[in-house]
Amino acid sequence: MTDALPLAQAAVENRLLPIEWAMVAVFVVGSVTWGVFMHRTTTTLEGSFLAGRKVPGFLASLSTVATNLNANDFIGGAGTAYLVGVVLAHQGYANGLALVLVSLFLVQKLRRLRVFTLGGWLEKRYGFEVGFSYSLIWCLVWMLFNLGLYLYAGALVLHTLVGWNLYASIVLLSVAAAIITLSGGYSAVVATDVLQISLMFFPFLFLSLAVYGEIGGISDIAARLPPDKGTFWSNQTPFGPLGLMLAGTFFMGASYWSTEAQVVQRPLSARSEEDAIVSYLGATFWFTLLCPIVITLPALAAIHYFPGLPNPDLAMPHMIQRFLPRGLYGVTIVGLMAGVFSSVDAQINAFCAMFTTDVYRRVLQPGRDERHYLLASRTSGVVFTLAAIGTAVLFSYNDKGMMLFALSVLATIMPPFAAVTILGAMLGRMNRPGALAGLVVGGLTAVGLLIAEHHELLKPIAADALFFRTMVTFLAAAACTWTVSMLTLHPSTSGHEPVDLSVRISPRVLRMTVVLGLGMAGMVGFWSWFFRGAGAAMTTGVAG
Repeated sequence: MTDALPLAQAAVENRLLPIEWAMVAVFVVGSVTWGVFMHRTTTTLEGSFLAGRKVPGFLASLSTVATNLNANDFIGGAGTAYLVGVVLAHQGYANGLALVLVSLFLVQKLRRLRVFTLGGWLEKRYGFEVGFSYSLIWCLVWMLFNLGLYLYAGALVLHTLVGWNLYASIVLLSVAAAIITLSGGYSAVVATDVLQISLMFFPFLFLSLAVYGEIGGISDIAARLPPDKGTFWSNQTPFGPLGLMLAGTFFMGASYWSTEAQVVQRPLSARSEEDAIVSYLGATFWFTLLCPIVITLPALAAIHYFPGLPNPDLAMPHMIQRFLPRGLYGVTIVGLMAGVFSSVDAQINAFCAMFTTDVYRRVLQPGRDERHYLLASRTSGVVFTLAAIGTAVLFSYNDKGMMLFALSVLATIMPPFAAVTILGAMLGRMNRPGALAGLVVGGLTAVGLLIAEHHELLKPIAADALFFRTMVTFLAAAACTWTVSMLTLHPSTSGHEPVDLSVRISPRVLRMTVVLGLGMAGMVGFWSWFFRGAGAAMTTGVAG
């Protein structure tokens, strides 16, 4: 991986001004100091893992955004747009629709039971086997991959934009983030999240404006795209026909927002059920209305400025090097590092919460006092971080883009649990036998489709079948869960206690939902208008 970036390293040699180096140092030292200072809030499990469940909806929403809007999205998401083209922008509203539905019909029910994790909710809803299987798979599989992905994305930023050694950067980020999280708990994580939004968003907004100003506007970005990447309503995509990609994106979004452990922590930490809903609805504004402007469009412009990059993840770093002036360059580096810290913090904290409450306390060492579990939490967090350094190193050898790899893992493990979770929150008739059957059938379907794709048996459907795999796996698990639940004679609505599945939508939530619906419709019109043609085929000879 390091050999692939000589041009990038040469371009940034001595690029940072002394004041910018000082900004980086102040941010790292300040973040670590803040984590140590917030140690006083971590004397209980609830304080350490969920900030005492006192987070306002607005802050929980910012934390949701920051946890997801990180170097992985700015680097990996932009890389995927660079690789696929403008048709990928359909994901904005398809994913947004899934996020809105999860916000309205799921998260308040998770918050209602005052559990620490989704595994805890699944145990109360269905029984021990369902909840424990979720927690175990997330701890041993997805969290390890995801944290490694975050560390690699952040290290790639420092390596490409500052010239630091890639592997030394992985270790530096790991150590700093672990100290912040294991010392300060969830309260320190939320504070880092809010700081990240401030530091990361505005430099990238400036980058977007600079790109639009130099290239001539959004229409000119569209005109400079090659035909295979320049048409929004192109029916053929790398993920199959457009309808298949949209359906798969919806099910991918529903799976992610309903089951991703670090994301689900946000509504669980909210101070009320309404704030839990707001924590997700507020995030929808960012991911469906703002991210396309500051990530997708600059990535599409990078196709014109830097064609044929050896790794699509280099698209955004190259754009930063080209367009950001001295001064803002350092702010962007700090902002991206803040994004890495925010996401890594959240992942470590979510792992500690899940492993400690759902695995260690529930199975390995029940009946101990909270001091024992807090010590176990911090110890497991250290071990987890060290293991993730290894997965981050493995990512450095991947040349197909980090985002697509992450989505491929998601398409395999998330849909069965998402189907069981969503049906369990919507229908009181769903029960333990149905959930167990759904997980087994969904898991077998996911593995079978993954093997089929590996042997290129799904090529007639799509060049990259990850969205197809997501949709089929989700529907298979949902159908099995519903069928078995309806056929069993003694439905169980809960593992240990009754679960309130009613839906309560306040006027505030209703207003936000209406505004979001109008915004998503507006974004569809935006993309349809500017990218209605066939890219460079319309304007032969246009050059930057």
